[in-house]
Amino acid sequence: MTLSYFRSLAWADYFINALVDPRNLFRIFARKDAKPFGMSFIIPALLAITEILSISLLGSESSFFYYKISYGWILFFLIIILKLIISASLMDMIAQFFGFNGRIKELVSILNYSLLPGVFLLPIIYIFKIMNFAPLFFYFLFTLLLTIWSAFIAIQGISEMHSTGFGRALFIYLFPSIFALLFTFFIIILLIISGVGFFFG
Repeated sequence: MTLSYFRSLAWADYFINALVDPRNLFRIFARKDAKPFGMSFIIPALLAITEILSISLLGSESSFFYYKISYGWILFFLIIILKLIISASLMDMIAQFFGFNGRIKELVSILNYSLLPGVFLLPIIYIFKIMNFAPLFFYFLFTLLLTIWSAFIAIQGISEMHSTGFGRALFIYLFPSIFALLFTFFIIILLIISGVGFFFG
């Protein structure tokens, strides 16, 4: 990405459309001059520092705060990226099962841009913090609302990418969560059976 590309402000279309028109966001991705992949990783970085600062506003801080906004920020950023890559891989797998083409790179970009609403959490919590009006309650409330908004962006992007309906795009988006729940369920069952066999066998 060159300096002239930044000056053109073409990259601003990614952020604006992520918030107001997720379907058009993917249509922008399809253009030859589009460079959404690298730019998209700015959002997880912003989200990581937003989460750290938002949680910090809810309590008193010690000198450990400086570790959180440095090493903690890098760690949280890497965790978000790992989660996104695993989720995108599972989504791409189930999409190919439905007969769609594999497009994991674009899927990672969509998931990154879908995190943009989460960046608004910090200013919202800051307002309730300075008002001293139930900041913890509004932290959980707006975290839920912004997560739903993020999910809507991702689902619309997936729907446009694969030219499929909202229901199938929703299933593709939820598949990593379903997979994780089933995986965890079977692990718990096997641990219980192994524990019973160990103590009573």
